[in-house]
Amino acid sequence: MPRTSVEVAAGVKRSVWRLANGSAGEYLWSRMRRKSCLIVLALALAVSACTGCSAIGSKKSGTFHGHGISFRYPKNWAKATSTGVSSQDRSAAWTEAFSPPSSSKADAVFISESKTPVAITRPKLAAYASDIANTVSQLAKRAGGSLLAGPKLVSMGGLPGYSFRISAKTSGGVDSESRILMIWNGTTEYLLNCQHQTGGKAVAEIERGCKMIIASFKVD
Repeated sequence: MPRTSVEVAAGVKRSVWRLANGSAGEYLWSRMRRKSCLIVLALALAVSACTGCSAIGSKKSGTFHGHGISFRYPKNWAKATSTGVSSQDRSAAWTEAFSPPSSSKADAVFISESKTPVAITRPKLAAYASDIANTVSQLAKRAGGSLLAGPKLVSMGGLPGYSFRISAKTSGGVDSESRILMIWNGTTEYLLNCQHQTGGKAVAEIERGCKMIIASFKVD
């Protein structure tokens, strides 16, 4: 069964809670999240949300404004509606998705927002890196893939966080790879998942869009 960015967010949220609260926090978390921890957002659901979405205008880039953030993305990409996504994702406040034209169903970029029990600041990055990396690795393995690289300490919009690369299988059994960024603004976590079919035609296009989002991301 495939896992995508929202399950990574849920797993990371659980790891941060455990680190912040010790065994008592782990017990409380297990009670709170017994049925909803490690939430699955199937790739097929996220891609189906793109069906019928409108094309971006003729500007050099599209600009997303919403949820207190903004960023640019390639002009020829399509923005997905969030229909069906929020009902599946109980850990994220919202999820937005974008995809390039004429691409595989495995090619998409997701960005979401979640809350974590403690603020992860730049001085705390090293302390949390190992546990969060273990969580990402476990989730990648459950998805039929592996952790390919990371954690790498990064920033996006001036906010501190981590970058990983993972492989996984989609719900249709397609091999995919993702570049994942997790950054924090206090206790608010933003997760960016740039996903493409392994060896597919959209690898460079997804990476181009991912770099554009990272370079232009701002908290309004």
